[in-house]
This record gives sequence, C-alpha cells and structure tokens, in this order.
Amino acid sequence: MAIARQSRAAAAPAVSLTGKEWMAEAIATHDPAPRRRVPEAPCAPGPRPVRPGGRLPLLRRRHALLLPVALLPAGAAAAEGDIAFRVRRRGDVVGTHRVRFASRGAERVATSELLIRPAFMGIVVYRYEHVYEEVTVGGRFRRVTSRLNRNGRIVEVRGEAVAGAVLLDGTEGPQRLPADAAPLSWWEMGRLGGRLPLFGTTTGRALALAWRTRRGPAGGPEFACSGDVTATVGFDGAGRWVGFSARGEDGTDIEYEPA
Repeated sequence: MAIARQSRAAAAPAVSLTGKEWMAEAIATHDPAPRRRVPEAPCAPGPRPVRPGGRLPLLRRRHALLLPVALLPAGAAAAEGDIAFRVRRRGDVVGTHRVRFASRGAERVATSELLIRPAFMGIVVYRYEHVYEEVTVGGRFRRVTSRLNRNGRIVEVRGEAVAGAVLLDGTEGPQRLPADAAPLSWWEMGRLGGRLPLFGTTTGRALALAWRTRRGPAGGPEFACSGDVTATVGFDGAGRWVGFSARGEDGTDIEYEPA
C-alpha cells in the first residue's frame, strides 16, 4: 500500500502576479526534481527502482514530524551546528532555509525547513513549504519523513533503510532502492560527488546526476551537479555547508546567503 498522499490544502490568496515564475525556478532548488533534463550535460543513469511482485512492507510512520571524491579527506563528515540561509532570487529575499540538528540516543536527527513565500504589497503570492526530518546513525541513513506544501498541493514522502535495501514511498508509489541509497540532503557532504545513489525528498524518486568537483572559495570542496538537478553547493574547510545556488526552470538562479 502506498503511503504517499497528495491532497489539496487551503491555497494562498489568489493574486494576478507572476505566480508561474515562482513555481518553477525558486522552488525546484531545494530538492529539485525538474520536469525537464539538462540536455548539454549527459548524466550517468541513476539506480533504477526494483519493484518486486508483491507489496512492500509498510514504512514506519513518523508522527513526530514538525509537522563527497578527491578533495575530501578519508572519513570526512559534515561539521555539526545549526545552519541558516536567506534565499535570494534576482536580488530579492524570498525565503529562508534552516537545518537544525539534535541527538536521540545514537540517532542524529536533522530537521530541514525551507520556506519560500514571495509577496507583493504584503500579500503572499506563492507558497513553497518543505519540511523534512532525516535520521542517521553513525553517518548512515536510517529514515526520512518529508512533507511538501507547494501552493496548496501536499506531497508526503517516506523512506527507510532495511536489511539489504531502502524502501521508499513517494509520488511514484512504493519502490525498493539499493541499500546505500540516501536522500539528497545538501548539508551531507559525504553523499555528494557521485558517491552514493540519491533520491529526492520532494518526489521520492531516484535521481540521475552528473557531478563536477573543485576546491571552493570557502576552503572546502564545491560540487556542481546537472541532470535531474542543476545546482552548486559549497563547504568550508571544516566540512560545513556554506553556499548554494541553483538554476530554475525559467533560467533564473536562486542563491543562498548566510542568515
């Protein structure tokens, strides 16, 4: 039985502005799985989901939802500490992205909250609210629960690591991914650069990505990906996420700056 649900919530006030612009380019960046590929950047095929004949076991429901590579030293891991960015589009601040970390016994819990709410004359013309909780143990992915409100359209995604696989429920229904699959969480430096098969937390779908890596201006590696996602993400010398930019579907860039 699929766990992902899509429903209609109360939409933002209708304003005859450029809502179509906000929909594609600003938002697809957090966990972007755009509907079109980047033709000039051939992508290595991502892991293909294997759908067994019978039903997959139901993923554990999470009721507590509040709601990389040559430049990396061996065993590198992201530096701890909460992260906060402002999100800019064409120079204007249109939202925020915060990641908070906590411990529950041996579990490391990261809660990501991306809120994009552009407004005109004080009226919100578009809403993109993506909140997800990811649990890791000893640096290995264990489970994730995600809720996306895209201007009133709700999408929930759940994934969990089990023996020999990652079970995923999203917009394409139940899927069985390789055991080392993990969410595309931008702060998780060790997952980037093509090291692991990744899936999107706004779609629950395996991603096909091509990567380039170089030394970034902040002293750590900088990763650029293309394919299902076109983005650049940077880290400092301690492995802390410090920068991000992405190309939207209309060609407009979204950039993060420290809050």
